[in-house]
This record gives sequence, structure tokens and C-alpha cells, in this order.
Amino acid sequence: MAVYRSDQAQFTFAPEAGHGGYQEAATNITADGSKVGRVNMADGLDAGSRHITVDNMGTPPVAGDYIRIGPEVAGSSTFTDEQECEVRRVEYVDGTTGLTLDAPTAFFHADNTDITAVTAVTEATTDKFISWVPGVYETVDTPDPEMAIEGRYLLGVGQKRNFLQAYKGQQTFSGSVGSFVLLNGWPLRFPIGKVNSIPVGGTITSRTDLEIAAKKGDYFIKVDDTTNMTVGSTITIDYNSSPTSTTNSEIRDVVSRSTTSSAGFLRLNYPLQFDHAVLTAGTQIRVVTGSPYYQHDIFETVDLDTMSWNVHMRDSAENASNDFNRRWFGGHCGSMSISADEGGLLTAGWDSVTFQDMVHNQKLHSVYESGSGSGLPGHALMQQISSSNIGVPAKDAASGLTSAHGGFPSTEPYYFSQGSLTIHGVEFARVRNFSLSVSNAEEPRYYINNQGKGTRRHRGPAEIRENQREYSMSASIALPDSTGATTSSRAIFKELILEGDYGTNTPGTANASDGMSGFAVTLTFTRATNDTITITIPNDGTAAEGAGQQGAFMRSAPHGITGDNPLQTDVDILFRNMKIQIKDSEPFYP
Repeated sequence: MAVYRSDQAQFTFAPEAGHGGYQEAATNITADGSKVGRVNMADGLDAGSRHITVDNMGTPPVAGDYIRIGPEVAGSSTFTDEQECEVRRVEYVDGTTGLTLDAPTAFFHADNTDITAVTAVTEATTDKFISWVPGVYETVDTPDPEMAIEGRYLLGVGQKRNFLQAYKGQQTFSGSVGSFVLLNGWPLRFPIGKVNSIPVGGTITSRTDLEIAAKKGDYFIKVDDTTNMTVGSTITIDYNSSPTSTTNSEIRDVVSRSTTSSAGFLRLNYPLQFDHAVLTAGTQIRVVTGSPYYQHDIFETVDLDTMSWNVHMRDSAENASNDFNRRWFGGHCGSMSISADEGGLLTAGWDSVTFQDMVHNQKLHSVYESGSGSGLPGHALMQQISSSNIGVPAKDAASGLTSAHGGFPSTEPYYFSQGSLTIHGVEFARVRNFSLSVSNAEEPRYYINNQGKGTRRHRGPAEIRENQREYSMSASIALPDSTGATTSSRAIFKELILEGDYGTNTPGTANASDGMSGFAVTLTFTRATNDTITITIPNDGTAAEGAGQQGAFMRSAPHGITGDNPLQTDVDILFRNMKIQIKDSEPFYP
């Protein structure tokens, strides 16, 4: 008898443009033509929206129906019919104008966007965006719901100390992916902030500007001139040769275009990570050719992007009709660790990720009556992410390959032996291990709203919020050669004693520097030329006095007499912020 095996389970992830809006297009559908309407929202429907106001409804949908939102109305002066579209399930109908969806929307939809009732979605490889893998993982703690079902006690004779009635409570969704081998920097930004990507080297040719402002999550953009924007072209948008925390540079491939000259639409291989305003210098969108490498700068943001997870399971008999698919959305990465031990590999782990809700493909039940025939609560018309849909979305569509995804990463891992740790400009060569962690103390919030109405009775968090962020680092470092004790060279013990205070302290005089500045740390892993991961603490590389300027501080570094030779100390370091820069051959980062 066929079974589900852990080594045949497939885990992928993707970022979201709006909280909870898992990204998947629905280009081809089977429509129910009796139920058609339009978005009736003057400012449009933002990504991350769960409630829609509609008009022009033929036969209004009922709870349990599936609808496609998009494409925009054909013939509009602004849009064509080649626009973002997605499928969601209607959970609640408020009169004749309000719809509550099972999951927030993934894309922006303009006013008067078509809404079509559907009964099925035809899978399309280029419509699948939840296809990234964090690295070489072996286990996943899936965030299936934990149900707070509680027994309530009613005083009365005959209860016999037993509860009278059980009631449903709140639902929580929490998971983790521990200790995966890093093959690139794809998973690193989610507990920190955003990533800016630029090409370095090669040829970068100015081509055109946006004709319409592009929104985060768009995978169609309209440009002034599509000449030379051939299918398969790699383009850089809002390129900045020296990215900062305020720039929004990103790289995409052109999958298709609506015209071969003048203004027209480009379909990108992957939704945008940023909003992009309309510029007029003719340099906003540039074509990348030659043999560049790519630089990815990860900067802190206050509000973190959420992510979606997908687990696809096929049984041991390879029977596709028995596929078991689950998808979680609205996930906040609450904590992450990056670590390595001597002789080992550089690894990372998403130690805590809290989600808003989930959907699945388990439709039928022998007892449950769905009413509209739409299946179990949480069932969705979602496309499966199979083994041919792994990797960079639509990376190879233009080359005519059978797969429109790049597949599993094929690069070498980062080894501990390739790393170096620098503290205050001094390299410590005898590092035996290190572990760096970031915590966002995320908190799910349960608000009064109508998301629990309808067929599903959703009781998961309405949103998840970040609280105070905390960084820390620990490392085991063997002591330097003994000559350092009688010189002015920096050492772990000396930094511990000073506590980050480098001012003078002459008896009888005021301290020339009453502030603490700490020290700077640089952690670098070099895989090859122009192929590195560099962690810089603090984020500008310079520790200074003053609020928001300080670097790292040692909280403990016991120089105990142990059996280790040479002697070593286990260092505990606190720091305020950091920046991660990756240089590699990957143009696209999620």
C-alpha cells in the first residue's frame, strides 16, 4: 500500500506583497458565466485585502463559491486584459455588495476589475511563484493549526466533575525550518527587512521608463518603449550603483510582452518586491547583458515582509491523484539563527515563523456537508508546486526548456573554513564556532472583525505584529598568541574589560568620553571570486558614541582554565543592528 514518505515531501516558500496574500496567478480557468461582477473600490483593491465591495453582479456568489479577481476590464484606457489575476474562495456574502475571502489578495486590482465565478483552474507553470527553497533542508515543523478546544463546566448535580460542553477557541499556526545548509542568501532577509539587488559588471544599457507606476506584487508592468525588451531579457529596475536602505533596486526577467515597439506591457518572471514611481530620465529600466555578477544588500525595515509556505506530498506509488498539498500564508519570521562549526558548513534556521492561516487541497469528507459543494473548510483551488516547479520562477521560459523554473540551486555550500571574523579591524583566526541570532518577538493579534463569518469560522490571528528586535552572537574563540599580553594589540579580554568605553580616565579629571561606542564586527564567508556573504556589525561598519551609533558589546567572555589547548573563551556579544551583503551569480532574490 502506498504511503507518504518524508523524503518525498517538498517544501517551498515565497514572499508576499500584502499580509497573507499568497502569490499564485490564475491565467486559465473554467468559468461559471452566471456569476460575474466587478470590483467597486475607487482606490482599487490593495494586496493583502480580505474584503471586497462589488457591483454589477449578475447572480451574486454564495459562501463556498470560488472567484477569480482580475484581469482588469478589457478596453480600459489604462489597462489591457493582460493583468494580474488570482482565485480565492468566498467565505461570507454581506448583502449584495460585500464579499469576505478565505485568504487576502496577493496583487493590487484596480477599480472595475472583473470578478468571475470559477469551478476549476488550469495549471500553468509561469503562474506558480511559491517555488523558492531556503537551502538544503531535512526537516520542517509544519505550522498546522493548533486548536484551543476547551471544556466548559456548568455547576449542577449530575456533572460528576466533568465538563458539560466543549467549545472552539482560537487557532494558532506556528512552524520552523531548522538548520538548513545555505547555498545562497535567499532566506536571510525575512527576519531583517528588504533586499536590494543590482548587477555588477557586464553591460547595463539604459532603455525605458515606466509609463504607469508599478505596485509591489505586480508581475505586469507598462513601459514607454518595449524596443529591445526581448523575451528572456534580464532587466534592472530603479538601478542604483550604491544601494542604501532607501533605494528599491531589483532584477527581473522578461517572460513575454504585448508589443514589439513603443509603449506596451511586459510580463515579468516574478512579482515586484517594491513600489516603483514613474520616472522620465529614460534610465529607470535597463537591460543587463554580458557576464555580470550580482550584489544583494539586505537592510533593516520596521515592517517585515510576510511569507507563504507550501508543502507538496506525493505518495510512494507516485500517484498524482493522491497528492496532499498544504499552504500557509501571512507568516512572520520571528527568529532566525546563522551558525557554523569548525570543519562544517554554514547553516541557517528559521527558528520561529507564525502564520495567519492556511489552505489545502483536501476537499472531500464522508460526513461533512459543505452546502455549496466546495469542500471542507480551508479547501482552495490552488495549483500544486511539483518537482518541476522548483527554483527561480520562469527563469528558463525563453530558452525553450520544458521547465520554466530554475530547479534546485546547484552552487556549492559555504564552508566554515572559508570564513573570517574581524573585531575592530583585527582578524581572529582561531574561531571554532559561532552562532548569530535575530529575534523580532512577533505577536499574533486577534481582533473583532467579520473574518470568522461564513463557512469556515476562521479563528486565526487577524494580523501578526513585530515587537522589539534583538540581535546577539556567541562564538568560541581560542586565545591569541601570548605576545599580545604585553603589547597594545586588541584582544578579547581587553575588550571585555573596557565595556565599549574607550575614553581616558586620568585621576582627578573628568572622563574625556562618557559614552560607549562598542566595537565593529565583520563576518565574511568567501566561496569564490565575487561570491561572498558578508555580515557587517553595526550596519554602517563604524562603531561610534551616541544613540543609534553604537556597535557590539561583550557581555561575557570567561577565560576559564579548561582542558582546551590553546585556552579558549566562549564570547557572548550584544549588538544593535547589522547589514548583510551577498555577492553571487543569482540575479533574482525573493
